[in-house]
Amino acid sequence: MNSKTGSRKPETGNRKGQAAAEYLVTYGWALLLLVAVIAIIVSTGVFNPSYFISEECVLQPDIACTSHQLYPSGGETVMKILVENRLGYTIKLDKVSVTVTDLGEAGESIIKGSIDRKELEQGRNATITFTFRGEKQPSENSIERMRVALTYYSCAREVNSECLEKDEYRHNVAGRITARVSSPSS
Repeated sequence: MNSKTGSRKPETGNRKGQAAAEYLVTYGWALLLLVAVIAIIVSTGVFNPSYFISEECVLQPDIACTSHQLYPSGGETVMKILVENRLGYTIKLDKVSVTVTDLGEAGESIIKGSIDRKELEQGRNATITFTFRGEKQPSENSIERMRVALTYYSCAREVNSECLEKDEYRHNVAGRITARVSSPSS
């Protein structure tokens, strides 16, 4: 008992227990809110590794890959790329292929592309189409990586004005494509 007031002094243990309970309740709500926010962020797909991968189609600056699309089509997967001749002279496209892993067939394979126009004047575009057949078809929104090899003949007036397809005028270009599988209409 307190001698001056005659009242009883609260026990120290009760005050510590009350402080601990208040601490747990206050920070418990904060932690619960933090867990809810993290769950919402994770459910949006922001932490999915493919979210951070940007698509690209890179050949060389003067033979530019201006667009690309990878999409499913009737049990196959089709990729179309648009290349533009920025060399300053006409070229004649010869061969183009992509090297892929587990796309169409299991393991690494080389797929040849079909070119809609062989002779490509300065500033003109050509569409190259690749078809991946087989049981290994990618799912929509998956990311596919591939290496590109393109061969062309230089038709520059100074060196090959007749645009002959001889080895001395042939050039090889290598590049890479990273594409997301999309629906055919997008």
